[in-house]
Amino acid sequence: MPKVLSYTPAWLSRPSPGFDLFHSNDRKLSHKASEAGSNKGEQGEQGVRRILAYRRTEYCNEVFVVVGNTIRWADLGQIKDDWEVEQDDKGVIRSIESGYQETEKCYRILKVSIHEQIQHLIPSPNGDLLAVLTAHTIHIVVLPDPSHLGQADTGPIHPKRFTLGPTTHVLSQSPITSALWHPLGVGGQCIITVTKDAVVRLWELDTHNRSSFDSPTLAINLKKLQYCSSADDDFSPSKIGMNRSFSLDALDMEVVSACFGGNGLDIESGWCPMTLWVAMAEGDVYALCPLLPSRMQPPQSLVPSLTTTVTAHKSYLEQELHRAYNENDIEQAKVLAEEQQQCEDQFQWLAEIDRQDPVLATDETDPSNGLFIYNRPSRLGPIPKLQGPFRITPEEIEDELELSDIHVIASRLDTRDSIDADESDDDLSKVPVSDLSSSVVCLLTRGGRVYVCLDIEGVKAQWLPQRKEHLKSKNKDMLGPLHDLLVLEAIDTKQAEEVSATDWPTFTADVHSNYSFFVAHNRGIVFLSLKPWIGKLEDELRSNGSEAAGTELRIDILAEIAESFREQVLKYNHRADAAHALNITAPVVLQDSVLGYFLLTTHDDQPQAVILDSPFDQNTQDRDYRTGYEYEPDLKMITQGLAKSAYQPPQTLWAESALARFRDTHVQSRHKKLLKEEIRLSPATLDVMTEAHRVLSEETHQLGIAASDLFRRCERLQEEFRDQIRRANEIASRVERLNDEDADDYDESNSNSARGSARLDERLLNARKRHDNISARHEALRRKLMRAGNRELSNKEQSWITETHKMATSILTIQDDDAIALEEQKHDLVERYNEARALANDLVNQARDASKSSESKGKSISTFKVPPDIRKEKVGKVMALLERETALVGAVQERLERISLSGD
Repeated sequence: MPKVLSYTPAWLSRPSPGFDLFHSNDRKLSHKASEAGSNKGEQGEQGVRRILAYRRTEYCNEVFVVVGNTIRWADLGQIKDDWEVEQDDKGVIRSIESGYQETEKCYRILKVSIHEQIQHLIPSPNGDLLAVLTAHTIHIVVLPDPSHLGQADTGPIHPKRFTLGPTTHVLSQSPITSALWHPLGVGGQCIITVTKDAVVRLWELDTHNRSSFDSPTLAINLKKLQYCSSADDDFSPSKIGMNRSFSLDALDMEVVSACFGGNGLDIESGWCPMTLWVAMAEGDVYALCPLLPSRMQPPQSLVPSLTTTVTAHKSYLEQELHRAYNENDIEQAKVLAEEQQQCEDQFQWLAEIDRQDPVLATDETDPSNGLFIYNRPSRLGPIPKLQGPFRITPEEIEDELELSDIHVIASRLDTRDSIDADESDDDLSKVPVSDLSSSVVCLLTRGGRVYVCLDIEGVKAQWLPQRKEHLKSKNKDMLGPLHDLLVLEAIDTKQAEEVSATDWPTFTADVHSNYSFFVAHNRGIVFLSLKPWIGKLEDELRSNGSEAAGTELRIDILAEIAESFREQVLKYNHRADAAHALNITAPVVLQDSVLGYFLLTTHDDQPQAVILDSPFDQNTQDRDYRTGYEYEPDLKMITQGLAKSAYQPPQTLWAESALARFRDTHVQSRHKKLLKEEIRLSPATLDVMTEAHRVLSEETHQLGIAASDLFRRCERLQEEFRDQIRRANEIASRVERLNDEDADDYDESNSNSARGSARLDERLLNARKRHDNISARHEALRRKLMRAGNRELSNKEQSWITETHKMATSILTIQDDDAIALEEQKHDLVERYNEARALANDLVNQARDASKSSESKGKSISTFKVPPDIRKEKVGKVMALLERETALVGAVQERLERISLSGD
């Protein structure tokens, strides 16, 4: 679990260029942003500000932030490096003495003409486009190349901009609640927009074709789709200007958030990245699967894995349906027949994809990472069936959850079933076992409570029938069977007294694990991790056979004792006014070698950051232990106390006073001449003094609050210093007591004995002397053994020893314990001994004959003469070999005799 190492670093604190990136010195922009937040609270519009966006490139850590209503673009790594170089050049003391000075801008401004207040910044998956959302409109900005950040020119950049749906997303229409880039879109240029009135639109963008931004390729009204009985019904959204009648669905199906069930990765289940989850304000949850563009770019494992899964499920349903007919279970047979028809539709839908000839899509940044582009199957139509509302169990959960956000964790691809038996165990070892085989749906309420739900059945592709005749007899049950979401845990991220009516909590995914995320609300940011019980739950879900007995009971017990890890990593200083409570920005989380495990957000137009301990650094000691090397702790691994954020003076203490603009903003033109004349008692003078008092009283009140907060911090700091001094004195006294000599061991008659620290030094010196003596004795013994040792064995002697051990092993091997096997083994040993002895005699005879024939030939042939010394050397080698073979045969004979005696 991550540990907070430190809070907002110095290069993001005032005065520094990093602070200027998130704060505007222009008081008009800050005042405009505050008014926008106040108007938002008055209107009661829902949503959370996501004005921070992060784009990771090869050499940059780019961040986009909205200040006022302008988009600023900078590289965090470059800001940190430049600040460190500047501090090394001029020194920290000099920078403090010089005070705050205007520094050169470290960011570029993306000049985009947007009149409404920006609420969301959403970069595309490949980082080429940026979706800029307001309450009712959405704009697509083509992002410039990162090389523009390193140039000397820091002027504004005018990027290419497109308005998405100029006649669809307008002020007169329903506000936008979510905008999502489709995980399977070609080139990351497919975006989904979801409005508050439950209308889902799919846009396939082309920056070279402006008409692709005018109208969506797919538009679905979920209110109509819920009651559609066939694909021929009208489920398109209402046109502009049409009269809308009142319906209860307008209240029940009010969308607050939407998300996809996966990110389009190879390790995810196939249906997850094409499933759109929609959360309603009253607590209902719906799903659309499959929701795909006309051209999709799936990962390589998606289509094969889905084909394997659907084929296996189809054969299983056929067997179960046949069994139900044999047992005359009509109700079960109807349910299985309907499920079999859905599985058949899925099979035909995938078969159409398999029959396609895909086009290879090459990635410009990485040509080797090419994926195939498929066309969406046309057999069953592009509109899926609306699945839901899901039934949240157990029933003890409150009926109206009043949701604010939804987060879905994709189920793991079950690759174990698709691996053949011929494949090696190395392939099985690569299969992840820490993830769940079922999706996890996390629901966040307005009160800050997180409901962790398990989707055991899983959302699969479903379509509406092509004709209405299929459902004439099923009009009473058009919604189909209910789909359950099992609540495993309910986690409170803040206390009941901290709940605010204007608060809108939101999820932020973690970069290290799918099963950990952050929850941001008006009181701070809380880290949640589901890892403590995910592994146990997966073991229960995968149990089969005899292990499956009691699985339901164990899952219920696990749901009762499931406890996720929860820690508040950042706490905001609460402001009494609701306008500042609304200025909460959803954080961004990143992992980089320069910045580390970094969480960044803004609060009250000031940057707030948390540097966390990366999970890779937490396992350093374990890795060293597994490799067998002695672990030597570094200074950084020393256990530290709780990290505390440095004091940041509030904006009130250094912001420009509003009295400077009092004359232009509050005084009427006909009363301005009174400010240059003598003060006269008149109604006009009274009005001017009253307005001035209002402005001045507000500023003095804020100054008093800031001064009192600083005074309390100083008093608390003094108390902490006193407490630290007291603890240091206690430790010093304990050390002194350890240094003093024990009263029981002290001998008053021995006046020469050392006391206190001198005694410890004497004991340490004696221990070192004993260590030196032992080391000297060990070295002397080692040298003595080296001198007394024999010469090293030759290669031939080592090979002979190896051969002898092999023969002994083969002779002494006994497989059976019964008497028959022992007799047979003895007979085999005798035969092998006789054969080895006969071979040895033959070798001796052949050697003697060869020596006699060579001598006779040497005497008869005078032309060929062999030197006598060479002849003697060769004969000596042959005799040595014969003697060695004789000794080997003798040793074998003695061992056989011992074996025979032990067997008798």
